[in-house]
Amino acid sequence: MGQSSSKNAVTTGLKHCTLWKTDRSPACRAVMMALDAMNLSITEVDVNMDKGEHRSPELAVFNPLQTLPIFKDRELVICDSHAINTYLASRYCDSGRFLPKDPGGRALTEQVMHYDSGVLYPRYRAAAYPIMYENCRFVMPQNVCEIECAYRDLEGMLVGRTWVGGSWPTLADITVAATVSTLSVLVPIDKLRYPRLSGWLYRMSEEIYYITANKKGLGEFARRIDLGVYDESDFKCPRSSIKRRGCGPEKHS
Repeated sequence: MGQSSSKNAVTTGLKHCTLWKTDRSPACRAVMMALDAMNLSITEVDVNMDKGEHRSPELAVFNPLQTLPIFKDRELVICDSHAINTYLASRYCDSGRFLPKDPGGRALTEQVMHYDSGVLYPRYRAAAYPIMYENCRFVMPQNVCEIECAYRDLEGMLVGRTWVGGSWPTLADITVAATVSTLSVLVPIDKLRYPRLSGWLYRMSEEIYYITANKKGLGEFARRIDLGVYDESDFKCPRSSIKRRGCGPEKHS
Protein backbone atom coordinates (compact mmCIF):
# COMPACT_ATOMS: atom_id res chain seq x y z
CA MET A 1 0.00 0.00 0.00
CA GLY A 2 1.97 3.02 1.21
CA GLN A 3 2.07 6.67 0.28
CA SER A 4 1.81 6.21 -3.45
CA SER A 5 -1.72 4.75 -3.24
CA SER A 6 -3.50 8.10 -3.61
CA LYS A 7 -0.72 10.36 -4.82
CA ASN A 8 -1.70 10.37 -8.49
CA ALA A 9 -5.47 10.09 -8.12
CA VAL A 10 -7.76 12.79 -9.49
CA THR A 11 -9.22 15.09 -6.86
CA THR A 12 -12.99 15.56 -6.82
CA GLY A 13 -14.08 19.02 -5.70
CA LEU A 14 -17.33 19.20 -3.74
CA LYS A 15 -17.96 22.93 -3.45
CA HIS A 16 -21.38 22.33 -1.92
CA CYS A 17 -19.87 20.52 1.10
CA THR A 18 -18.45 22.10 4.27
CA LEU A 19 -16.68 20.56 7.26
CA TRP A 20 -16.42 22.41 10.57
CA LYS A 21 -13.61 20.86 12.57
CA THR A 22 -10.65 21.27 14.88
CA ASP A 23 -7.43 19.47 14.01
CA ARG A 24 -6.63 18.24 17.51
CA SER A 25 -9.85 16.17 17.61
CA PRO A 26 -9.36 12.55 16.51
CA ALA A 27 -12.96 12.45 15.25
CA CYS A 28 -12.27 15.42 12.98
CA ARG A 29 -8.99 13.94 11.82
CA ALA A 30 -10.76 10.70 10.92
CA VAL A 31 -12.98 12.65 8.51
CA MET A 32 -10.02 14.59 7.15
CA MET A 33 -8.13 11.34 6.51
CA ALA A 34 -11.15 9.86 4.76
CA LEU A 35 -11.43 12.93 2.55
CA ASP A 36 -7.76 12.71 1.63
CA ALA A 37 -7.86 8.95 1.11
CA MET A 38 -10.79 9.33 -1.30
CA ASN A 39 -9.32 12.49 -2.88
CA LEU A 40 -12.37 14.59 -2.07
CA SER A 41 -11.95 18.32 -1.61
CA ILE A 42 -14.48 20.34 0.40
CA THR A 43 -14.50 23.61 2.31
CA GLU A 44 -12.98 23.22 5.77
CA VAL A 45 -13.68 25.70 8.56
CA ASP A 46 -11.40 25.57 11.60
CA VAL A 47 -13.24 26.04 14.88
CA ASN A 48 -11.46 27.23 18.04
CA MET A 49 -12.97 25.13 20.81
CA ASP A 50 -10.88 26.90 23.46
CA LYS A 51 -12.83 30.06 22.64
CA GLY A 52 -16.13 28.22 22.59
CA GLU A 53 -16.72 28.74 18.88
CA HIS A 54 -18.33 25.28 18.64
CA ARG A 55 -21.11 26.61 20.90
CA SER A 56 -21.88 29.58 18.67
CA PRO A 57 -25.52 30.09 17.59
CA GLU A 58 -24.52 29.40 13.97
CA LEU A 59 -23.14 25.93 14.75
CA ALA A 60 -25.73 25.13 17.44
CA VAL A 61 -28.37 25.30 14.72
CA PHE A 62 -26.56 22.50 12.89
CA ASN A 63 -25.64 20.47 15.97
CA PRO A 64 -27.47 21.00 19.29
CA LEU A 65 -24.96 18.61 20.91
CA GLN A 66 -22.27 21.26 20.30
CA THR A 67 -19.65 18.76 19.19
CA LEU A 68 -17.34 18.54 16.20
CA PRO A 69 -17.07 17.58 13.39
CA ILE A 70 -20.09 19.00 11.59
CA PHE A 71 -20.52 18.14 7.93
CA LYS A 72 -22.98 19.84 5.57
CA ASP A 73 -23.80 18.69 2.05
CA ARG A 74 -26.30 21.18 0.67
CA GLU A 75 -29.23 20.80 3.13
CA LEU A 76 -27.99 17.57 4.73
CA VAL A 77 -26.15 17.93 8.06
CA ILE A 78 -24.30 15.04 9.74
CA CYS A 79 -22.58 15.43 13.11
CA ASP A 80 -20.87 12.10 13.79
CA SER A 81 -17.51 11.24 12.22
CA HIS A 82 -18.44 7.60 11.59
CA ALA A 83 -21.68 8.56 9.86
CA ILE A 84 -19.89 11.28 7.87
CA ASN A 85 -17.27 8.86 6.61
CA THR A 86 -19.72 6.14 5.60
CA TYR A 87 -21.82 8.80 3.82
CA LEU A 88 -18.80 10.15 1.93
CA ALA A 89 -17.72 6.66 0.90
CA SER A 90 -21.23 5.63 -0.13
CA ARG A 91 -22.08 8.85 -1.98
CA TYR A 92 -18.79 9.97 -3.50
CA CYS A 93 -16.44 6.97 -3.72
CA ASP A 94 -17.58 4.37 -6.24
CA SER A 95 -14.63 2.01 -5.84
CA GLY A 96 -15.80 0.38 -2.62
CA ARG A 97 -12.20 0.42 -1.49
CA PHE A 98 -12.72 2.17 1.83
CA LEU A 99 -16.25 0.92 2.48
CA PRO A 100 -16.77 -2.47 0.82
CA LYS A 101 -19.93 -2.80 -1.25
CA ASP A 102 -20.62 -6.43 -0.37
CA PRO A 103 -22.74 -6.74 2.80
CA GLY A 104 -20.24 -8.92 4.62
CA GLY A 105 -17.26 -6.69 3.97
CA ARG A 106 -19.24 -3.58 4.89
CA ALA A 107 -20.46 -5.20 8.11
CA LEU A 108 -16.90 -6.10 9.14
CA THR A 109 -15.75 -2.53 8.47
CA GLU A 110 -18.64 -1.02 10.40
CA GLN A 111 -18.10 -3.50 13.22
CA VAL A 112 -14.67 -1.98 13.87
CA MET A 113 -16.06 1.55 13.52
CA HIS A 114 -18.68 0.73 16.16
CA TYR A 115 -15.87 -0.50 18.41
CA ASP A 116 -14.25 2.90 17.99
CA SER A 117 -17.44 4.81 18.79
CA GLY A 118 -18.43 2.55 21.68
CA VAL A 119 -15.07 1.77 23.29
CA LEU A 120 -12.04 3.66 21.98
CA TYR A 121 -13.47 7.16 21.69
CA PRO A 122 -15.17 7.20 25.13
CA ARG A 123 -11.86 6.11 26.67
CA TYR A 124 -10.08 8.91 24.83
CA ARG A 125 -12.55 11.47 26.17
CA ALA A 126 -12.40 10.10 29.71
CA ALA A 127 -8.60 10.34 29.75
CA ALA A 128 -8.04 13.55 27.77
CA TYR A 129 -10.85 15.91 28.73
CA PRO A 130 -9.84 16.32 32.40
CA ILE A 131 -6.36 17.34 31.21
CA MET A 132 -7.60 19.70 28.51
CA TYR A 133 -10.52 21.29 30.35
CA GLU A 134 -10.28 20.58 34.10
CA ASN A 135 -6.64 21.42 34.94
CA CYS A 136 -5.74 17.78 35.61
CA ARG A 137 -2.08 17.11 34.81
CA PHE A 138 -1.98 13.33 34.37
CA VAL A 139 -3.99 10.39 33.08
CA MET A 140 -5.86 8.76 35.95
CA PRO A 141 -4.80 5.16 36.75
CA GLN A 142 -8.26 3.79 35.92
CA ASN A 143 -8.12 5.46 32.51
CA VAL A 144 -4.65 4.01 31.87
CA CYS A 145 -5.99 0.53 32.68
CA GLU A 146 -8.97 0.94 30.36
CA ILE A 147 -6.79 2.18 27.49
CA GLU A 148 -4.40 -0.75 27.99
CA CYS A 149 -7.41 -3.09 27.81
CA ALA A 150 -8.36 -1.52 24.48
CA TYR A 151 -4.80 -2.06 23.22
CA ARG A 152 -5.13 -5.73 24.15
CA ASP A 153 -8.43 -5.92 22.25
CA LEU A 154 -6.85 -4.45 19.15
CA GLU A 155 -3.82 -6.71 19.45
CA GLY A 156 -6.22 -9.64 19.37
CA MET A 157 -8.14 -8.23 16.40
CA LEU A 158 -4.91 -8.09 14.40
CA VAL A 159 -4.01 -11.76 14.80
CA GLY A 160 -3.43 -13.06 11.29
CA ARG A 161 -4.30 -9.69 9.77
CA THR A 162 -2.36 -6.75 8.38
CA TRP A 163 -5.27 -4.28 8.70
CA VAL A 164 -8.05 -4.10 11.26
CA GLY A 165 -10.76 -3.77 8.61
CA GLY A 166 -9.76 -6.54 6.22
CA SER A 167 -7.19 -7.23 3.52
CA TRP A 168 -6.43 -3.55 2.85
CA PRO A 169 -6.92 -0.24 4.70
CA THR A 170 -10.58 0.75 4.96
CA LEU A 171 -12.58 3.32 6.91
CA ALA A 172 -12.14 1.00 9.88
CA ASP A 173 -8.37 1.52 9.82
CA ILE A 174 -8.72 5.26 9.24
CA THR A 175 -11.15 5.64 12.13
CA VAL A 176 -9.13 3.58 14.58
CA ALA A 177 -5.84 5.19 13.53
CA ALA A 178 -7.15 8.65 14.38
CA THR A 179 -8.20 7.55 17.87
CA VAL A 180 -5.34 5.17 18.68
CA SER A 181 -2.63 7.59 17.57
CA THR A 182 -4.21 10.09 19.99
CA LEU A 183 -4.51 7.55 22.79
CA SER A 184 -0.82 6.73 22.34
CA VAL A 185 0.02 10.30 23.32
CA LEU A 186 -1.77 9.69 26.62
CA VAL A 187 -0.66 6.08 27.14
CA PRO A 188 2.24 5.11 24.84
CA ILE A 189 1.87 1.77 23.08
CA ASP A 190 4.42 -0.73 24.38
CA LYS A 191 5.92 -2.33 21.26
CA LEU A 192 6.91 -5.46 23.18
CA ARG A 193 3.45 -6.04 24.65
CA TYR A 194 1.53 -4.99 21.54
CA PRO A 195 3.75 -5.75 18.53
CA ARG A 196 0.86 -6.20 16.09
CA LEU A 197 -0.81 -2.96 17.15
CA SER A 198 2.39 -0.94 17.02
CA GLY A 199 3.24 -2.46 13.63
CA TRP A 200 -0.21 -1.64 12.27
CA LEU A 201 -0.02 1.95 13.51
CA TYR A 202 3.40 2.32 11.89
CA ARG A 203 2.00 1.07 8.57
CA MET A 204 -0.89 3.51 8.85
CA SER A 205 1.53 6.36 9.62
CA GLU A 206 3.15 5.79 6.22
CA GLU A 207 -0.12 6.32 4.32
CA ILE A 208 -0.14 9.70 2.61
CA TYR A 209 -3.55 10.61 4.04
CA TYR A 210 -2.26 9.98 7.56
CA ILE A 211 0.59 12.39 6.89
CA THR A 212 -1.57 15.11 5.34
CA ALA A 213 -4.56 14.85 7.66
CA ASN A 214 -3.48 13.35 10.99
CA LYS A 215 0.08 14.37 11.86
CA LYS A 216 -0.46 18.11 12.31
CA GLY A 217 -3.50 17.77 14.56
CA LEU A 218 -1.84 14.98 16.52
CA GLY A 219 1.07 17.31 17.19
CA GLU A 220 -1.33 20.03 18.35
CA PHE A 221 -2.99 17.57 20.71
CA ALA A 222 0.38 16.45 22.11
CA ARG A 223 1.40 20.06 22.77
CA ARG A 224 -1.88 20.75 24.48
CA ILE A 225 -1.50 17.69 26.71
CA ASP A 226 2.16 18.37 27.52
CA LEU A 227 2.09 22.15 27.83
CA GLY A 228 -1.57 23.09 28.18
CA VAL A 229 -1.32 25.59 25.31
CA TYR A 230 -2.42 25.92 21.71
CA ASP A 231 -1.16 28.03 18.83
CA GLU A 232 -3.51 30.75 17.60
CA SER A 233 -1.87 30.57 14.15
CA ASP A 234 -3.44 27.13 13.66
CA PHE A 235 -6.87 28.69 13.13
CA LYS A 236 -7.11 29.91 9.54
CA CYS A 237 -10.55 29.47 8.07
CA PRO A 238 -12.07 28.66 5.72
CA ARG A 239 -9.74 26.56 3.57
CA SER A 240 -10.20 23.61 1.24
CA SER A 241 -9.06 20.04 1.65
CA ILE A 242 -6.97 20.30 -1.50
CA LYS A 243 -5.19 23.37 -0.15
CA ARG A 244 -4.41 21.55 3.11
CA ARG A 245 -3.05 18.56 1.20
CA GLY A 246 -0.98 20.90 -0.95
CA CYS A 247 0.97 22.16 2.06
CA GLY A 248 3.23 19.11 1.79
CA PRO A 249 4.00 16.39 4.36
CA GLU A 250 6.82 18.40 5.93
CA LYS A 251 4.31 20.96 7.19
CA HIS A 252 2.20 18.33 8.90
CA SER A 253 4.89 17.07 11.26
